[in-house]
Amino acid sequence: DKLCRRCQRQFYFAQIAAHHSPKEPWRREAFLLRQMKTLELWRGSVIHEGIQHYVVPALRKGDALDWEMLTEQTIQRAKAQLAFSEQKRYRESGIVKAEHEDFCALIPHENGKGVSGEDFDEVCSQIRTAFQRLASLSDLWQPLLGRKDCKAEEQIWVEFDDVKIMVQIDLLFERSLGHPTIIDWKSYELGGDTDARLQTALYGWAVWKSKLFTDLRDAQNIELLECQVQDGVVIKHECSLEVFDELEDHLYRSLNRIFSLCRTKKLADARLQDFAFTDNPNNCEQCAFRQLCIERALMHDPVIASLPPRRPPERKAFRPVPQPALF
Repeated sequence: DKLCRRCQRQFYFAQIAAHHSPKEPWRREAFLLRQMKTLELWRGSVIHEGIQHYVVPALRKGDALDWEMLTEQTIQRAKAQLAFSEQKRYRESGIVKAEHEDFCALIPHENGKGVSGEDFDEVCSQIRTAFQRLASLSDLWQPLLGRKDCKAEEQIWVEFDDVKIMVQIDLLFERSLGHPTIIDWKSYELGGDTDARLQTALYGWAVWKSKLFTDLRDAQNIELLECQVQDGVVIKHECSLEVFDELEDHLYRSLNRIFSLCRTKKLADARLQDFAFTDNPNNCEQCAFRQLCIERALMHDPVIASLPPRRPPERKAFRPVPQPALF
């Protein structure tokens, strides 16, 4: 939804056109460009991966966490990913992202600027700072030592209004019977994302709808925690049926906005002409699809160009929840 509001064409290339098949080179290109990350986004993903692949398994073993070792393991992962991107291995034929844990595609390598030693040292410094802050949260980690039910990057699918919504929860566990806890790691500066409350509410809503915890009787029993890893701050968000009502109203509006452009993700059901350019030129400057977007826009197809804009598909009416906007 955020992508669609920022730029409809970016939404088109990332969510509809992108495809890994080599039979359509421009769609393969869109697929590769969708993997591109800035150094800031990459740093955040490495921190997430470090928690998933090193911290959580260590928690399950039950031993005291060796944060120095966990930090170095994460740094080594970052070095392997940097080398993968620097060699542009993401463009090698036959490379499948899911089969390479060091898969990485950085915008500085794609545009030829590269990543300097100073830039990478800064990334490593920020990773170390984040893990130092996490290490200071002993009240968060101590109850989790030896817990076998800690699930990292847990995917949950929920059906809603004729669509399927997938959430991926950073850390999920049941602190007591019928009382699940959801933790969302945030690696930006404190206050850098106004959607954190909305995102954690969505996670809680998905757990509630999925019936994953059969003893979950009250939505307020779901604990929603946002952990700012750069600052070592844990923020607790509200979880209740009232919040879920407001969230569903937001989802309805989001789906209507997306369905006004396309009903499915099939390329045959969508035309680039129906997707508007962003009205903020700064979005173009930072967009990985910029060159591909220009190339496709400059292509002349008299048949397609002569067609009138496609009418948006009809959507069933809904009654918004009569409450003040939450987000």
